[in-house]
Amino acid sequence: MADLLRKSDDITRDDIRHASRADVLRRYDIQFMDRKTWLKWRKQTMKGQGFHHRTHIGPTHRGKTTTEKQILASEITPDRQAVVLATKPAHRDPVMNKLAHDLRLVEVEDYPPSASARRYHRHRKYNGYLVRPHQTLTDLPGDKKHVRDVLQVAMIDSYANRSGRPVIVVCDEAHKICNIYKLNEEYEAPLMSGLPDCAQSSLIQRGRYMSYLAYDAPEEVIIFKDDDLSNQKRYSEIGGVDPAVILKVTSGLKTYETSEGHTISEFLYIRRAGPRLIIVGTE
Repeated sequence: MADLLRKSDDITRDDIRHASRADVLRRYDIQFMDRKTWLKWRKQTMKGQGFHHRTHIGPTHRGKTTTEKQILASEITPDRQAVVLATKPAHRDPVMNKLAHDLRLVEVEDYPPSASARRYHRHRKYNGYLVRPHQTLTDLPGDKKHVRDVLQVAMIDSYANRSGRPVIVVCDEAHKICNIYKLNEEYEAPLMSGLPDCAQSSLIQRGRYMSYLAYDAPEEVIIFKDDDLSNQKRYSEIGGVDPAVILKVTSGLKTYETSEGHTISEFLYIRRAGPRLIIVGTE
């Protein structure tokens, strides 16, 4: 496989930009997998390993939450739990409701659960928590403070990880968590020094004003079809892969319109161990 970060003297980034997409896919040995095959391949590849940091990048309704749910289904157990941070009210977030149901997560409005509650939930084979603070939707400043306070406690508790069992924190709207709720320090801590006890998965709609650690720290990066220039500029912060290659590949990702009117897309999967690049279909 050609080096994805440093080109030989006979190829430049301009060469990549002017090359056909097919040539780039062939030169860098980028394969296509349907979703089922990719999930099976990833499960086998990651077998026996701990949690890793990962980042999903793409506009709303591209499929980030669904993809994260599919990955978590092969990772989490009552002894390897997820703590999913949700900022939308339940009646406005059907995708997150389905995630909690399918993954056997306990929905809580406050955090942390008591020690007895945690033991009970593990005994009942629950795989973690969906942390969704209550919002009045009438007192907006009060709602903002309350949501921030609950998320902050959940993030710090997960990072401290006094139980000693591995946990992965899923930031469903990482941009909002960092820039609206001002929890950037709590967000960065696991990315800098959380492994192997506390990993973090970030779902990012907008690349602007996000910590470079969101792109530099993860072992896995998942990029959906995205014409947002601020997101594209962040490709340079994804270590191990030339941003020109990423832009060339993602520009050709196919999109599909769902019956609900949402536009989902294929995605580019990057695993830096290797490195390895795979285009993954929607099905």
